[in-house]
Order: sequence, then structure tokens, then C-alpha cells
Amino acid sequence: MNALRIAGKEIITNIRDVKMLIFMLATPVLLILILGSLLSSAFQGGGAEVGEIRVWVRDDAADGELSEAWNAFAKEAAGSGIAFEAAAPGTDVEADVAAGRYAGVVTLTESGIEYAGNERGAAANGIVSGLLTSFADARNVEATIGAPPSVGGFVRSVAAETQAKPGALDYYAVAVTTMIILYGALTAGGLIEEERKRNTALRLAAAPVSKAAVFAGKVGGSVAMNAIFVAIVVLISKWMFGAEWGDDLGIVYLVLLSQIVFAISLGLGVSYAFKGSAAGAVTLAIVQLECFFGGAYTPTSAMTGWMGTISNVSPLARTNEAIIQIIYADRLAAALPAILWNVGMAALLLAVAAWTMRKREGL
Repeated sequence: MNALRIAGKEIITNIRDVKMLIFMLATPVLLILILGSLLSSAFQGGGAEVGEIRVWVRDDAADGELSEAWNAFAKEAAGSGIAFEAAAPGTDVEADVAAGRYAGVVTLTESGIEYAGNERGAAANGIVSGLLTSFADARNVEATIGAPPSVGGFVRSVAAETQAKPGALDYYAVAVTTMIILYGALTAGGLIEEERKRNTALRLAAAPVSKAAVFAGKVGGSVAMNAIFVAIVVLISKWMFGAEWGDDLGIVYLVLLSQIVFAISLGLGVSYAFKGSAAGAVTLAIVQLECFFGGAYTPTSAMTGWMGTISNVSPLARTNEAIIQIIYADRLAAALPAILWNVGMAALLLAVAAWTMRKREGL
């Protein structure tokens, strides 16, 4: 009961704060509108160059005719800027694909063609998938002519399929919303610090309220307040601006809620690890780096090498990617890894903050 009262007080206090309302509501709405309008041409594929696309090829087929046809196909594709490179035995092709150095890996087998692509390279995957489909169609025609009718289709699976892509307004509706959630870590860092500055921390410590109740109330109130603000921003961008949030808005909101929990936990964890203004500076630095590597400014599909590696473990990038996959690929399963990653990181940070609070006198 005490935790609920503290949470309610936290919500009411922040709602009365005009600066907080402007930051959490007006700022993201204006950013979505401005960025979505100004950068719309960057998201239109009219004549944009993707650059060279590199794809690993593993030839496990005993069919010499298939290998011969594939070699001719690969030479022709090379003239279009798509390099199909034969993988030597022992090459860690999966690591190259995961790091973004290669768009994917094609495996030629006796039963057909298999393609596994990097999910973050949607444009490259779409191009490669289209070429593979054309090649497969041609091979199916030849196999039908030269084989008995009982022979089945040649291609067993093509993993990466072309999917709808977000426009500028759609992308920044997601990216700005998740970015504003992450900036909530700055206000979360001041949840306890404000009590110390107002000299109310000692009163709370002396009151007949446990530290756990104070901690739970502060965290719960901040999560609830941010959840309300985020819901309003999502609905405004959807209904007023026409941003695409998909048909599974409930699943998308669960992913956003997990990020809210992470952001609040990040702010609290840093505020207990560092004292005074240093905590705010460290939190701001972390948030800025997260925004850069997480796709708040530009899509992360353009990041390769060490930047791509950092982006792969970024909670913000995982959140954005999961939401995009849910909206445009109807992959509801993409929500679970992002939620688990956010909640897991939040649990770790909250555990550190709670342990530090117990060791201190007062809050």
C-alpha cells in the first residue's frame, strides 16, 4: 500500500511539471513530424545505390549441372554489383554475416538452394532474394523439361524474403518514441537525488516505510508515468500523422514497455554507482551513445564492422528492430528476444541499485 501511495505521488508530481509534459509529449511529436517530412526522400528508393553486395556461397551439391549453371549465374550477377564468393572449408561464414560484412550465405545442395541472410540488411536481402528466386524459377523450368513429372520443386527454401519497408515518417515514429523513452533515464536518475536535494530523504528513511517500498514506489510510479506518455505519443503519431504501427499494437506496446523499464533502471543504476552531477553526465553519455548505435538518427542496417557489432547488442537497436519486424514482417516472435534483453538488463541494474541502497544509511 505504501509503495502504491508513493507511486501515485510520483505520477501526480510529474504530471504537474510543465517542463516534463513538454519534453515527453511535445518534443517527440514535433521531432516525428519534422524528421519524417525533411528526410522522406532518403527513404524513397528512387535510384538510390545500395553499393556492392557480398554473399558467401557453399557448394554442397553433387550435381555438376547445377554448379555449372550457378557459376554462369554468379558471373552475370557480378556485373550488377553482387559478388557471390565461394567459401573455403572452415570459413566462419555465419560470423561474417552476423557482423554485416556479408549480406548472407547461399548453400547449394542436392535438394535445392538455401539462403540465410542478415536480418538487419533488409535492402540487400531483398535484392539477393529476388535474384535467387529468378535463378530458381529458371532451374525449375529446366528440371521439369528434363525430368519425369514425379520430380518435385527444385528450391527447398529461401529464408530471406522481400518485405515492406517503413517510410521516413513511419521509421521516425518508432525511432523517436524509443529515443524519448531512453532519455527517461535522465529523469529516473534524479528520483532519489531530488529527495536528497530537498532534504526529504532523511524523513523518508525515518518514516515507518521500508526502503523496499520507497524504491518500488519510485520505480513503479516512474514506469507508469512514462507508459502513459508513450501511449499518448504512439496514438498521436498513428491517428494524426498516419504513422504505421501495424495491426499488433498490443505486442508493440509490450516491447516499448520493456524498454521503459530498462531506461528507468539505467537511470537508477547509474545514480547509485556515481554521485551528484557525475551520475547525470554518465547517464547522458550512455544515452547519446545508445541513440547513435541504436538507430535513433539513421537506420542501423548501414552499420558494419565494429559499429555493427556494438549495434547488435544495443538495447535500443534491438527494440527498434523488433518493432520494425513486428510491423512490417508480421514476426510476432521478434518481440520476445527484445523484451527479454531489456528486462534482463533492467533486472541487473535494479539489483545493483537495490544492493547499494541497502548498504547506505538513508536513501
